[in-house]
Amino acid sequence: LGSRSPVSVRRGRRAMSARARCGLAGSRAQPLAPLWCFSAALGMLWSPVSQAFNLDVERLTVYSGPDDSYFGYAVDFYIPDARTASVLVGAPKANTSQPDIVEGGAVYYCPWPAEGSAQCKQIPFDTTIGSRFLDNRKIRVNGTKEPIEFKSNQWFGAAVRAHRGNVVACAPLYHWRTLKPTSEKDPVGTCYVAIQNFSAYAEYSPCRNSNADPEGQGYCQAGFSLDFYKNGDLIVGGPGSFYWQAQQLVFLSQQYIIANYSFKDILRKLAREKQTDVAPASYDDSYLGYSVAAGEFTGDSQQELVAGIPRGAQNFGYVSIINSTDMTFIQNFTGEQMASYFGYTVTVSDVNNDGMDDILIGAPIFMEREFESNPKEVGRVYLYLQSSPLIFRDAQVLTGTKVFGRFGSAVAHLGDLNQDGYNDIAIGAPFAGKDQQGKVLIYNGNKDGLNIKPSQILQGAWASQAVPSGFGFTLRGDSDIDKNDYPDLLVGAFGTGKVVVYRARPVVTVDAQLLLNPVIINLENKTCQIPDSMTSVACFAVTVCASVAGQSISNTIALTAEVQLDSLKQKGAIKRTLFLDNHQSHLIFPLVIRRQKALQCQDLIVYLRDETEFRDKLSPINISLNYSLDESIFKEGLAVKPILNYYRVNAVSEQAHILVDCGEDNICIPVLKLSARPDKDQVIIGDENHLMLIINARNEGEGAYEAELFVMIPEEADYVGIERSNKGLRPLSCEYKMENVTRMVVCDLGNPMVAGTNISLGLRFAVPRLEKTNVSINFDLQIRSSNKDNPDSNFVSLQINITAVAQVEIRGVSHPPQIVLPIHNWEPEEEPHREEEVGPLVEHIYEMHNTGPSTISETLLEVGWPFSSRGEFLLYI
Repeated sequence: LGSRSPVSVRRGRRAMSARARCGLAGSRAQPLAPLWCFSAALGMLWSPVSQAFNLDVERLTVYSGPDDSYFGYAVDFYIPDARTASVLVGAPKANTSQPDIVEGGAVYYCPWPAEGSAQCKQIPFDTTIGSRFLDNRKIRVNGTKEPIEFKSNQWFGAAVRAHRGNVVACAPLYHWRTLKPTSEKDPVGTCYVAIQNFSAYAEYSPCRNSNADPEGQGYCQAGFSLDFYKNGDLIVGGPGSFYWQAQQLVFLSQQYIIANYSFKDILRKLAREKQTDVAPASYDDSYLGYSVAAGEFTGDSQQELVAGIPRGAQNFGYVSIINSTDMTFIQNFTGEQMASYFGYTVTVSDVNNDGMDDILIGAPIFMEREFESNPKEVGRVYLYLQSSPLIFRDAQVLTGTKVFGRFGSAVAHLGDLNQDGYNDIAIGAPFAGKDQQGKVLIYNGNKDGLNIKPSQILQGAWASQAVPSGFGFTLRGDSDIDKNDYPDLLVGAFGTGKVVVYRARPVVTVDAQLLLNPVIINLENKTCQIPDSMTSVACFAVTVCASVAGQSISNTIALTAEVQLDSLKQKGAIKRTLFLDNHQSHLIFPLVIRRQKALQCQDLIVYLRDETEFRDKLSPINISLNYSLDESIFKEGLAVKPILNYYRVNAVSEQAHILVDCGEDNICIPVLKLSARPDKDQVIIGDENHLMLIINARNEGEGAYEAELFVMIPEEADYVGIERSNKGLRPLSCEYKMENVTRMVVCDLGNPMVAGTNISLGLRFAVPRLEKTNVSINFDLQIRSSNKDNPDSNFVSLQINITAVAQVEIRGVSHPPQIVLPIHNWEPEEEPHREEEVGPLVEHIYEMHNTGPSTISETLLEVGWPFSSRGEFLLYI
């Protein structure tokens, strides 16, 4: 999935080269056109955020162009005045009606709103006689007309930009041949300017001259990149000049290009144009001007030029700030990884709204390395925040997650999409997602830069057979096409010939409140009678209030409010409350706000159950309010409906408390003490090992609510039960539980465990599994309560030693039972050849027995025997 790459077929001082590569240089044989190198590593998908923010993904406007024309390769908004809006689309492989020209490329005008059968219309840039498109210009050579320009495959529409009522579109692969007999056609590039709502056109090819050569401007490819200063002056990048050192060209105004324009003036030069100069040969193949932008970085209100140089700095890539007056280089930003194409795209935006322009730089083939042998190409975008003139903070880095997705191929300034006071950014990953359908990620700005997680991920909806759809390959924002005071976004998908208009939805910010009265409830004060009942219970009042704010929203907003009681209680626990007269713990009701910032309220009554019906008296009663927009009140046919603010939690919670006997402050502070001992100091491996823990639990402070004793059981032991035969030990209610992989015994000590409580109890355990244990096992104990202050006791850990006890016996038999020396009538052989000739065999058989109870290991049997007698060898093994 290669990058765009300018042509670089070398002549003269360097050998000719026609290379097609993935990544580093893209396709040189097919200049500028995308090169795709498919890989099987296409598994990981981005996970979209749980809630999309305010770009409307349901009511889309989709423009389509001719098949295989790359319609959508370049896009821009065209908003010449407050009443008119439309979309400009470049289709660099489109066929036109120009004679003898194949895939000359075109730019289309797509009306807004796209109603009925309204179709995009081709803009007649390249015409001077009626509506007829002109073919290649020719000159007469030796009586024969020969072409001197070549518009086939020129990629007209590869770059399109609009500024107020003026439009510029370029053909960076437009070829030109000089008048010299030996000259070849060279990709000098050309651009067309249209002013005053397409009332006048002019062509300008800044690198076209009478001495085209790769050492000069012959391979310029002017119009490869394109942008405007805020005053309308034009910036054109030509990355192929001077052996692909490239150059930047700045025209003072589009009107100046139009003035005195003549179609016949082929080699027209403008005296007021500016350009960067040729550099030493070490800067060859650096691609200056691969991307361009304009911003203010010196504090003088005069904008500077920003240019991407993705193959400079020994292929690490860098981006330069260039003085727009004298075209000198002021400051550089250098990439962190070779061949990441740092500077592939560059965008200027005041992200943190501090009044100073910031710079965003894309490096779409950055590789993230989990292991040195397994790099993953994911792409990166770098944000440099300007803190003072020409002083920038360290880069904030956003990294793609989809391998080969080309995150950072396009970066667009969106303006303040959600009206929170900070500018937002769109980043394209045109080859990410299912079937490489592409994604666009929206990052919202804040005072410190960009949020690290996208607020919205736009998914490409079209698959393409021949090439990936390229959804997100080109982006354009910061224009309000539907006039709702929120900026909108254009996304091109050139592989399927689509352009999508995403409109921003108005953002509603809700200020919600919950008011409780009283906040401490006395269970004995049973002043409320449940409706349709003779039962009187304790109660308290809840007031729900809300107001809304947001730009360009209607005067009436309806919220759907849901109030829940005890929503934080464990699932299945008995709730402590009744809600109004429906005996439910939650209620859903509408809350209509008639005008912005006006506070609307609704009162509710919350009833408590009888205190014998619930256990928890100490922990607070949680009342939560969740709200959502009720879209049913919006007018039918409303083009873009509002949405709740993504960065405001759409829930509010408050707490009420039950009055407990804990002094004037209604706060119980227990002092829990715990001690424990085993009835034996050690257990024996292999024995039955019945063990009892004798435990003492005390409360020397105020009441401890929902007090429980927790005993963590080691894996070697099993819980047997409570000791009931000893009158000094109290038989409590205890149960065995297992949470995850932790086994425990939990005993109820009271609700509350009142002050002065002193409880002793015994818990019995069996310890059958000791064979694989070390030298001891541990029982961990603690008392826990639901009190907010000082809820737990001291932690006790009982260590029980493990002992091995074994009775080992040895028995044996000898064959023969005895031997008398010297051996009667036996003489040794002088040269024995068999064992029998050395002497008779003595064989011992030993039996070893372990009568337990413990298993033993690493047992050693030592055998000693007489090996000599009177200086002679006697026995050998």
